[in-house]
Amino acid sequence: MSRPLHRPSLFAALFLIACSSNETPGHSEHAPAAQQPAAQSSPSTQASTDAAKVNKVLDPAGFSDPQTRAAYEAAKQYAHVLEEIYCYCRCKENIGHRALVECFETGHATNCSVCMNSAIVAARMTRDGKTPKEINKALDAVYAG
Repeated sequence: MSRPLHRPSLFAALFLIACSSNETPGHSEHAPAAQQPAAQSSPSTQASTDAAKVNKVLDPAGFSDPQTRAAYEAAKQYAHVLEEIYCYCRCKENIGHRALVECFETGHATNCSVCMNSAIVAARMTRDGKTPKEINKALDAVYAG
């Protein structure tokens, strides 16, 4: 049985996490929720299923910065969840990423606090028993305005 979601504390924590890192140029603007739907997940989609089976997230040990390493560790452990999470750095629209996990398959996330914070929040919420849909909704509330 999952614990009830405590909205005020969850949103405050998400907001603090999102604001705790320096934004990099090109990563600070976020489009409104109406333009940014959560990542489309379809377990029957072969490409999504194949991508989730092969964890392509870079090795966290390759990063010396503790925050970067923690984000890549979260992404590595929860790649199957990040496969279903929309990334608010707009990488889907700007560079064709399919979901948040793809930001961690390259060094892209190392320069993006939105990617790193989203992965850490997604990992924490997954450990708390939340579904990818619930995680997307929480991230929408923080980043979509």
